[in-house]
Amino acid sequence: MERQIINKRKRVFSLQPNKNPNALFARRYVSHLVPALKKINMNKSSLKTNHQSFEKTVKHEVDMAFALSAQEFAWSRFLQQKLLSSPHDDLISTSSSPSEILERSSKKQVGEKYQDRDEEEGGEIKKRLKELQKLLPGGEEMNMEEILSEIGSYIVCLELQMIVLKSIVQDNTS
Repeated sequence: MERQIINKRKRVFSLQPNKNPNALFARRYVSHLVPALKKINMNKSSLKTNHQSFEKTVKHEVDMAFALSAQEFAWSRFLQQKLLSSPHDDLISTSSSPSEILERSSKKQVGEKYQDRDEEEGGEIKKRLKELQKLLPGGEEMNMEEILSEIGSYIVCLELQMIVLKSIVQDNTS
């Protein structure tokens, strides 16, 4: 009977501890995010009056859970510091949070279509590294070696965050 329930839920990650860093991140992320979302849900009546405030609060908690789940990385510590020091209203304009990365990258891709293709390769690489530096939380304070070592973990964690959030949405809609 218990096995049937587990199969119906389609759990993405095992609840049993293991040494898989991806599963560890996902478990940490869920353990930070779910209580925060439950707390927001309990206070929903006060936040619902202002839909924009509600969205900013949810976004802040999603980003904070993301930062708290990967504290072993410099980008995570920087993002956490940024989230703690900025009021919710200022986050949209000053932070390189995961939820803003998609917006920025899609806007840049549209602009890139019209660039002059005669740029030097070296100049193009430097330009791309500068863009990467802006996307990575804390990247502007890192040298290129640090950025290249941090960006891989950041991308993996963004992908895992997306998987977990999709899983939560699917569980709540079915």
